[in-house]
Amino acid sequence: MRYIAVLFLALILSGCASSGRKIDQSSVDQIEQGVTTFEQMTNTFGPPLSHSYNGDGKLVASWMYFYVGPFGIGQEQQILSVQFDDNKVVEKYTMTQGNPGFGRFGR
Repeated sequence: MRYIAVLFLALILSGCASSGRKIDQSSVDQIEQGVTTFEQMTNTFGPPLSHSYNGDGKLVASWMYFYVGPFGIGQEQQILSVQFDDNKVVEKYTMTQGNPGFGRFGR
């Protein structure tokens, strides 16, 4: 029983973590400024993980995906940020993705 507990603890400590849903680039390529609606965005990407209103009172919604591999190795992030006009139609958007750092132990 002791060995099972140690194995279970080791698996927990070395596990991966992710947040959000991976953003498919082919879906991003289908976003059309002046055409795609907020409803279409939520149908494609799910509900945004955050939203706010900018200084002009326009809705800005963000879809995000973060992944951290075992021991912090293999990090990945994707952020799709979309500004909508008053009719909730895409006005402009940005997609950023990359590996925010290298895995490391300690500081």
